[in-house]
Amino acid sequence: MTELADLLAEEARRHRVPGAVLGVLHDGVESFACYGLANTRTGAPVTVDSRFGIGSLTKSMVATVVLRLAREGQLSLDDPVAAHVPELVDAGWAERASVRDLLANRSGLPLRAGIEFDFSRTEGDEALARLAARVAAEEPTAIDWSYSNAGWALAGRAIEVATGRVWEEAMRELLFEPSGMHATAFTTMGRVSPHQRTGDGLVPVEPLFAPILGPAGATAVSTAADLLRFARLQLADPGLAALRERQPSPRIHGWFDAWCLGWAYFRWGRLDVWGWDGLLSGERAALRLLPERNAAVVLLANGDAGRALFRSVVAELGPSEFDNEVPRLQLDTDAGAAGDLTRFAGAYAWPDDRVDVIVRGTSLVLTTAAGETEAAPVDERTFLVDSSDPDNATVTFAAFDAGGRPQALYTMLWGLPRLVA
Repeated sequence: MTELADLLAEEARRHRVPGAVLGVLHDGVESFACYGLANTRTGAPVTVDSRFGIGSLTKSMVATVVLRLAREGQLSLDDPVAAHVPELVDAGWAERASVRDLLANRSGLPLRAGIEFDFSRTEGDEALARLAARVAAEEPTAIDWSYSNAGWALAGRAIEVATGRVWEEAMRELLFEPSGMHATAFTTMGRVSPHQRTGDGLVPVEPLFAPILGPAGATAVSTAADLLRFARLQLADPGLAALRERQPSPRIHGWFDAWCLGWAYFRWGRLDVWGWDGLLSGERAALRLLPERNAAVVLLANGDAGRALFRSVVAELGPSEFDNEVPRLQLDTDAGAAGDLTRFAGAYAWPDDRVDVIVRGTSLVLTTAAGETEAAPVDERTFLVDSSDPDNATVTFAAFDAGGRPQALYTMLWGLPRLVA
């Protein structure tokens, strides 16, 4: 316990994270360490009972409930999306794509920045139905794989239709209560204060709460103890291993080696590891499952460098706790690593978002509405754009054609298809 606390404190100070909780589960034994402040304005300390926004870790929980409904015969992962989201009955992509495709981020649904990142506070029992109707009105996106907040909101809508209850109630009844996750909820009450780094230091910000994208991760809060209970469930229930089956997907540098069904896959040295992260304004969450070691590790942080903190902590814990080296994030550039750069040049876009790529010397230049960014090769498909960004230091190109030209550009995890010249 003391060693964990010392490690967490040292790394949290180095990454300028105001408060964090670290939890380790190994062979049934739980250990926790806390650091810092839940709120820098009030001076309230972080404790094991502190509730943090967990962001996209909600997606892993939604996938778990969908699989439980499938096991109970209330739906099938192979059913068309339209069979369980009535607002999509006339959408061709939703007749072709399955529920499994939604969980695999391979449904081909319409991708729009105005939908994916609409964090307006739209509440009420009809929030997900209204979002589904918005998606139904748009044309699908020509891309094989893309992360999608809207896709997970539709998975939440499928839960509502299958159970006849709003998705929050279904999550409580089918997952939280049976698993003893009594602190996990959909609320802003009793939550730590998120903090962002600025030129003036760490600044508290308002917590995100957007029910229209709740199943994607915009409303849930939890504790480290509850997330280890969730990890115990995943490790103990053989049926849930189906969520860890790797699906066709790109490897996104700094994020995962492959996507599964609500979980990501990582190769840590000799170990196969699964998990996912939550990224909210001023808050970060990370959970990893290590089935070969009967172990899990979770970190919750109320600072925007939380994922960098997590990477540092698990790199130190790996040899002693898991008998395994955890690879460090590689951000070294190599001018020749990507070969002929002209093959990357072009426009990549959704209807309301666009990135133009040109070659300048030994780098690419990416132009968006926000301006120009230089991108230097890291490997044959990854380019460094900002080494100081703890979350999105790189962009990734994927879906290469026979001529070696990428057909998709990933900014963070969202894929923009290449426009045909």
